[in-house]
Amino acid sequence: MATATAVDSHARLERALALLVGGNTPSAELSLKSHRKTLVFYRRDAAECARRRHHDAAPLAIGHLATLLELPTELDVPLAALPKPLRERTHALPRAAATLTGSRIRRHAVRPLAVDLALLRTSAHHWKKALIHACDIAPFARCALLLNAPTPADERDDLYMRAAYYGIGVLEPASDGLVWAVPPESHPDFRHTPVDWQFTEQLHARLP
Repeated sequence: MATATAVDSHARLERALALLVGGNTPSAELSLKSHRKTLVFYRRDAAECARRRHHDAAPLAIGHLATLLELPTELDVPLAALPKPLRERTHALPRAAATLTGSRIRRHAVRPLAVDLALLRTSAHHWKKALIHACDIAPFARCALLLNAPTPADERDDLYMRAAYYGIGVLEPASDGLVWAVPPESHPDFRHTPVDWQFTEQLHARLP
């Protein structure tokens, strides 16, 4: 059973994040880019996840993702219309990623989820290491640090300046709850690169 303190902390966090991720966005805490306490808020593509389960879809490696990104989704494409290197790579696509029918190919696979926010929990006295981890995540998702106490006065300007420079938010306790000392920059959904898609695939494989 959750303690009153835990319930209050969760309520304060929900209020602080309401405008960023909404009230019903699922979340999971896991190790991400070597940071053990990362709270990830995400939205699954229900149709894509159901399709993968139904067809027992095979995992997608980054080379497969690069191939898929050169094909339109759910449209039949004549193989003869594709450049020879791409045409050859389509034959290596794993189960359920695409369908080869005679002289045509139809891509099915899309990203299984989108990440709304990655929130890295950290001590107010160890924010520098957490900021380094956040910089590793920031190319793939909107990021913020969640401090367990207000930033020490002698480090406040340094933290705020660095976080703002990298577009990383800083959420810290105040007398009236949690406040955004630095708001996180928005992050474009579904950047069309194999590496960005791979990030969501790896996360999808680890989420409950």
